[in-house]
Amino acid sequence: MPQEDRIEDRKAPELTRRERDVLTALCRPLLDDELFTGPASVREIAAALVVSDAAVKQHLLHLYDKFEIREAGSKRRVELAREAIRCGAVSLQDLRVRESSLAAGREAVARRDWEAAFEQFSAADEDEPLGADDLELLAEAALWSDRHDASFAAHERAFQAHTRAGDSRRAAVVAIGLTIHYVARRDLSVAAGWYQKAQRLLEPEEVGREHGYLALLNSLFGEVGGDWDGVDDEASRMLEIGRREGDADLEALGLTFQGLVLSRRGDVVEGTKLLDEAMATAAGGGLSMLATGIVYCRMMCACLDLLDYRRAGEWTDVVDRCASTTGMGGFPGDCRTHRVAVLIARGAWDDGEREALLACDEAQTFDLAHTGLASYELGEIRLRRGDLPGAEAAFVRAHELGFTPQPGMSLLRLAQGDAAAAVSSIDSALADSALDRLARARLLPSKVAVALAAGDASGAREAVAELEETAETYGLAALGAAASHARGQLELAAGDADEAVARLQSAQRSWQQLEAPYESARAQALLAEAHALRSDRESASLDLAAASATFRRLGAVPELERVTARLAEL
Repeated sequence: MPQEDRIEDRKAPELTRRERDVLTALCRPLLDDELFTGPASVREIAAALVVSDAAVKQHLLHLYDKFEIREAGSKRRVELAREAIRCGAVSLQDLRVRESSLAAGREAVARRDWEAAFEQFSAADEDEPLGADDLELLAEAALWSDRHDASFAAHERAFQAHTRAGDSRRAAVVAIGLTIHYVARRDLSVAAGWYQKAQRLLEPEEVGREHGYLALLNSLFGEVGGDWDGVDDEASRMLEIGRREGDADLEALGLTFQGLVLSRRGDVVEGTKLLDEAMATAAGGGLSMLATGIVYCRMMCACLDLLDYRRAGEWTDVVDRCASTTGMGGFPGDCRTHRVAVLIARGAWDDGEREALLACDEAQTFDLAHTGLASYELGEIRLRRGDLPGAEAAFVRAHELGFTPQPGMSLLRLAQGDAAAAVSSIDSALADSALDRLARARLLPSKVAVALAAGDASGAREAVAELEETAETYGLAALGAAASHARGQLELAAGDADEAVARLQSAQRSWQQLEAPYESARAQALLAEAHALRSDRESASLDLAAASATFRRLGAVPELERVTARLAEL
């Protein structure tokens, strides 16, 4: 029988799973339409399978023996590929099916259909391990479809693939992403390890876009530590590299952190301009998902710290409407948490509670800091509705997750009738030396309420003075409304009805303009008491009735009961 007939009759030998993977990767270039295409090189196979060159060479030696390949040198790979296809060990049709899955996965990423992308890449990965680039896409699809463990695994495989291919820059970017994600999970030792890897890989490299992402990481760390000078330096570095390299993500992130620094330092007008500019880019779909999420998160943090609910609400509505371009359809757990605060301020408490519960569920396996914040927001809603046991459970859960449950916990103790515990709770929070002026401003209105309830007029007066000073420094309507509200509350307790009326009228109007119905109704209820102190029962009744209608619509049961009882007394 001729030699050629014997070869064609030969059946495919038995292969291990890894040998089949090597053989498939060897034959993949034959799918190209080019006239002269050779099989994959050892290095290309190693990169595709995320293994070492030595491992590939060892598997090839076994395959040469099994397929009885006698040629020497590079011809052996050519003959092995030919024999594998001839005897059916590798099917070109199977290769085309896998290539179709990869193409579908890449297209799904491009349109930010994360569920479809994850399914397509996962299917392709089952047939043969993905290469480094596709592993990064799988990791991203897993992250944004809320499959965080799968995302971590794919990111780590991508890092290994880039490292074996000698691509230190790409490996460093993956390490930076892993650092961010492990910090979110509070796996700080693991995060530190990946951070060191990223630094070590980039140290010998010429400055490029990858160094801009290291600057992002340093900005995030500086923000947590309150090192705003450091954040400013790293933001400038991001912006400079982003503009030089034409990297829209870095440019927007640099603007975001510069805006955040300016806002924290009191230059709110310039700071919010930069934040708005970055958000416009993000909302237009011009950024990656990670950059979009960071820009939105920092915008929301800045707005909520400044009590600027209107700007926060406007941008949240924009992001919601632009879900198809941003890829943030339905808000991931961490972004959803900030949205809850806007819903609470707007009085949409049913929506807020639903979103808070979803945020807790989505973020609890990935981002413990945001899970704690979501638990706190849930406690705020329950407290306003009069569900004191539910509020306490949520605040305790927030504390367990490392989020300070203030000022909610102090207000809860006051609602439970324990003024002493309320004072101790809020004073303990304000004693934290790490708090800056904005963080303290968030606590001061509750300090005024608690101090007055405990008969501590001096403590209330000090808190009002500090709040007014902060409001003047930052020049924001919401901070001004909070300061006027607190001053009116203080003057009412002191018996100065005229001053109380003036301050509370100002606060009530401001809260109304800011679309904060609960705060507006609370100011109006206090305004009614100031009118009553002046024996103006008509004005008092009108204000109480208006406040009552708002509290009823919101479901603010404790406040509704108080104003209803007061109306009956008038």
